[in-house]
Amino acid sequence: MKAFFKKYLLVCGILANATFLYVGYKAVTTVFLESPSFPQAIHSLSARLQPHIPLASSLLSGFVSNVTAADYFPATFIPEITPERWPTVGPATTFSTDEFQPRETVRVSDANALLLAIKQAQPGQAIVISDGEYRLSGKRFAISQSRPTASNPIYLRSETPGGVTLKLDSLEGFMIDQPHWYIEGINFQGICAQHSRCDHALHIVGAASHTIIRNNQFYDFNAAIKVNQLKGQFPDYGIIERNRFGMHQPRETNASVTPINLDHGSGWKVRQNLIHDFIKTGGNKVSYGAYMKGGSLHGVFEQNLIICNTSQTQYPGSRVGLSFGGGGMHQKQRRDQAEFEVSQAVMRNNIILHCNDVGIYSQTAKDVTINNNILYHTAGIDVRFPQSKAEVYNNVMNGKIRERDGALSHQTNNFIAPLSYWTGKNSLKAVYAAPESGDFTLVNPEPLLDHSVNARRSAGNFSDYCGNPIKNGTAYLGAIYDSARCFQPSRLP
Repeated sequence: MKAFFKKYLLVCGILANATFLYVGYKAVTTVFLESPSFPQAIHSLSARLQPHIPLASSLLSGFVSNVTAADYFPATFIPEITPERWPTVGPATTFSTDEFQPRETVRVSDANALLLAIKQAQPGQAIVISDGEYRLSGKRFAISQSRPTASNPIYLRSETPGGVTLKLDSLEGFMIDQPHWYIEGINFQGICAQHSRCDHALHIVGAASHTIIRNNQFYDFNAAIKVNQLKGQFPDYGIIERNRFGMHQPRETNASVTPINLDHGSGWKVRQNLIHDFIKTGGNKVSYGAYMKGGSLHGVFEQNLIICNTSQTQYPGSRVGLSFGGGGMHQKQRRDQAEFEVSQAVMRNNIILHCNDVGIYSQTAKDVTINNNILYHTAGIDVRFPQSKAEVYNNVMNGKIRERDGALSHQTNNFIAPLSYWTGKNSLKAVYAAPESGDFTLVNPEPLLDHSVNARRSAGNFSDYCGNPIKNGTAYLGAIYDSARCFQPSRLP
């Protein structure tokens, strides 16, 4: 019996020491090499230990819960997010002012009539869906093969803005393979039993150039909007603006989780969208708010609000805000077998917050510009791989700007706000009204003054995050030139 207890104690000792060494190794690599603050390091360590040592994970998580709570969006997962909080992003309450005058209006009020109308649509028609809920099931929903034009597009919209909800139990959703389709005012809701099935709401392929997707809502899809080549044709010059994207729960899937996934298409503009809560717990557990890749040219990400996670729960894996290059694509699969994922693209005037990885990731992206963004509570900006070359300037951010694996970046006048290592306190809280809640009203410009004076002047005419016109040659710092009437503090949690 004594011999048994000796062996038992010996085995227990070996296991205890092995556990201690494993935890110690993970702690060292997490705390000292990967995390900008001690509380974030403990959260990261807790998430890593959860699959192996749940008890240790729970103890560590509890240890820092009170310290770090103020850094996070003060709400539960997927709070009630309405346009009134951030009036310059997300769906507008009225239809776009450039609405064309249709040659014919086709009104539909049931699912079968809707599917028939889109299959028989003719150039110049407006398909108007009566307000209500519609359930559609099938692998994909095909559209008419008639060829619309700029002067005679096909317009698919709700009767009133946001008045229609299409509940999709579908792998691909609507497959748009013709040009000049305009889609507006519709709520798309994925209702698949398995997360791997609700992949897309809109699949934009091949000849579908000049597609406009505006003032819609997309929830519970892996890649709600997917763009890619088909049979050697490329869907170029699309617009995705003033839409809202999110997920009611983390996605348990091996599929790519990226609400806006743009492959191959050139000249796309993605602006004034609200993208939040895109968490992937299956597969590699890596997700993005939006990316362009696959040899695309001249893309623009601007005036978007990206909130990677609106809860204080630290899910395993990595969440990245916006990306040129995304997860990458084999060169043979890129457009014209390009040596780059993205080239001559711009990422400006976006606000990105609460990402446990970098807010901006530019990989294998050639001659791109990353300017005048605000990154709050993210790990910063990564530029990666030898093909990458980026101009990075006038950004206001936490974290670091890193050149990885042979990448080059020209960095000018970026304000990098320090975090307190031991408490995680974020110095940008002294600059903006309530950045953890998404309120970036400027209340104390003093910390930014030196960088504001030296801000690099803008090239071209566009608008800041709040919609203020920025004329060529204007100098300002961060995503906001004037924050008046841009945020609604009383409506924030």
